[in-house]
Amino acid sequence: MNESPILLHVWSVHPEEETGLVERLGKMIGHVTDDPGFVSARILASADRTSVAALIEMTSVEDRQRLEQLPEVRETLDTVRGAYNVVLRLYHEVEAYGKAVARP
Repeated sequence: MNESPILLHVWSVHPEEETGLVERLGKMIGHVTDDPGFVSARILASADRTSVAALIEMTSVEDRQRLEQLPEVRETLDTVRGAYNVVLRLYHEVEAYGKAVARP
């Protein structure tokens, strides 16, 4: 399987827990936005508030692997794994679409 520079986690939650999970993920993402390999991040929630996804795109597979080892990221993912029902699936990139972004 090809590895991707994208970190994707999906959680199944009770609606009353959705806000807390989104806040935890937002705080975690706030720690990584200054990383030189950071490209973008999104937190997605289902309309019925029973599913939350976090998607973080890094410049390279190596940057994504390093991101997963950062204390703030590791601690958050380990903590929410125990508090929420994690929907774990492995994905590989099949297609990618987007505008080219010039890097300084």
